[in-house]
Amino acid sequence: MNKSEFDIDRAKSLVQEISANLAELPQDSPKYAQLRAEVEDLKAMLNSAEIHLPLLEDQMKSVHGSFDRAAVELRADGVRVGIFLREIGRMLGLD
Repeated sequence: MNKSEFDIDRAKSLVQEISANLAELPQDSPKYAQLRAEVEDLKAMLNSAEIHLPLLEDQMKSVHGSFDRAAVELRADGVRVGIFLREIGRMLGLD
């Protein structure tokens, strides 16, 4: 995937939306803490002055995998995981 195919602004918007949804989940849950940490790492990468696309893509894949593994539980908690997975997958060219 080259730089012109990866929409940084859309990725930032999506990460903000994911972060807001994760903030609504129980704060004392280790499974959600791990997801929050991965999303915060991704947010930091996106807000960096120098974005390295291969590292960013790897981190997005990591978040995608984490959400995929936790999808059943997260859906039960009301997070719109399916939308996030599709959008991340689309950005990564997986769909």
